[in-house]
Amino acid sequence: MNKELKRLFIILALYSMAGGVLYNFQNLWMQDNNLSIKTIGTVLSICSLLSVSIIFLCSNLIKKNHLKKFTMILLLIKGVTVTCLYLLNGSGLSFLIKFLIMIDYVVDVEIWASIYPMMSLIRQTDKTYAQRDLIYSITYYFGVLLTSFLLGKNLLIVKVDYNFYCLITAIIIFIALFILIKTDINKYCKIKKESKDKDLILSKLVKIIHKDRITCVYLLLLIFGQIAYSSVLAMPILLLTNSLDFLPAAASNLYLCIGIAASVTGFIVLSKLTFKNDYINLSIKYVVRFILFLLAVILNNKIMYLIAFLYPLFISQSYTHITDAPYVNRFKGDYQLAFCNLKEMVKYLGSSIGTFLCGFALNIDIRVNFMFASFFVIFQVVFSFYGLYLRNKEEKHGRKQLG
Repeated sequence: MNKELKRLFIILALYSMAGGVLYNFQNLWMQDNNLSIKTIGTVLSICSLLSVSIIFLCSNLIKKNHLKKFTMILLLIKGVTVTCLYLLNGSGLSFLIKFLIMIDYVVDVEIWASIYPMMSLIRQTDKTYAQRDLIYSITYYFGVLLTSFLLGKNLLIVKVDYNFYCLITAIIIFIALFILIKTDINKYCKIKKESKDKDLILSKLVKIIHKDRITCVYLLLLIFGQIAYSSVLAMPILLLTNSLDFLPAAASNLYLCIGIAASVTGFIVLSKLTFKNDYINLSIKYVVRFILFLLAVILNNKIMYLIAFLYPLFISQSYTHITDAPYVNRFKGDYQLAFCNLKEMVKYLGSSIGTFLCGFALNIDIRVNFMFASFFVIFQVVFSFYGLYLRNKEEKHGRKQLG
């Protein structure tokens, strides 16, 4: 593997591990800082909405030859923001805490959106895209493992609590920033002459997508799928502790075990267990999810809720080389960066709706969560199958490159 690509995977691993450390108990950290479940859900929903607008701006302002510098700035902001959250713990300054959580969330989303376009400058394949997701997943859950293992223990003279994870996160992020500084990305950029076309890159992308049915279907699949997923899994630890009566440590350990299993399964699926018929792959990913959500609503018992909660998490890292990569890799150059950003905009719009529904439903009954999820996953199934049909039809003549 190319040396610079290896460094990008290391940066990805550090960034995702930091996410596991920070976000595993963040909802409980927010509760400790006097934020209610409803407030937490609202804050996270606003975070997703803010991400949409920030991603829109970044899509138009950032070109591929500026990706490294842009990502360095994002990592610096994230490191400083998380350090401030560490210092503000227990201060009672809830407005400032909520504001900084929103900044961290938005910055984190844009870091994620920028990583694959940097990688694709060096190597652009469906397998690389899937490897990115799998590396993110396995190291994220390694971060979760650290939080579960260290919680309540004494580390030198410091007792590890939810707040201590903010400090660990900041340290990891600054290490990732240092490695990125030493990584030479720009030599892979082929700088084009300035175009006289004054249209924003995202505006030009939208014009292309408007004429491309495959991408339109994919974006519909994405938004409905994210609403369905977030309706149940937007606040996993809170759902397990408040609705399914898990203790915080037990909830974290279960989330960790399933997350690790999801990562391992994803690697196996990528290398050994991808069926030649992609309709089977999509059925495993989405149809089974729909059946379990529906059974949870019908049976209305905790065991079925737990199974229906765990399956989407377990299968989350599998088949991304079928469900996402072919759509992303239809774009090239600056258009791919813009599309990755547009994809994240759509994803976080769906996440915002789903997170709001999740917080709303958890205040009523967990059954309502699965009612919402069952409804929206129907659209996810329909658009995933239709998108595959259109892709198969197109690939008979060779995959189309857009941009």
